[in-house]
Amino acid sequence: MDLKTKFQEHIAKPISDTENPTRLILGVVITALILGTLTGYIMSTKSGGSLKPSALSVGTPKSAQQDTRTFKDFAEGIIKVKPLPTKGEYTEGTHMLIRESAVPVALTSSVVDLSQYEGKKVKVFGETQKALKEGWLMDVGKVEEIK
Repeated sequence: MDLKTKFQEHIAKPISDTENPTRLILGVVITALILGTLTGYIMSTKSGGSLKPSALSVGTPKSAQQDTRTFKDFAEGIIKVKPLPTKGEYTEGTHMLIRESAVPVALTSSVVDLSQYEGKKVKVFGETQKALKEGWLMDVGKVEEIK
């Protein structure tokens, strides 16, 4: 054997001489599980970046009705039920807010029962949604009756 053949054999040598590759794979999987569990435990016991439940409740509204940061848009008017659409017609919102000298607002809400305020003058707080048909569509989160 010449020097060139010996050098090529040395380079082409397999990484592992294991006769049973499943044993190698099983060892890698077990090592990964142990290291992952250990890392998770260390990160969960570290107090530096974790939030305690009491820290989360400070300044958090008790209900969506009290949430003024999320529902920052508002409008005043009289709430009326929106007529049911005819067959095949697309409609946005369940109610309309009729405003004096302004475009009506289509209203929808998963938080407030708007039917309780039908026919009443109110101030609604919510978040403006993208409307396809209506001029203004609002997801209502808070309603205040105006006397």
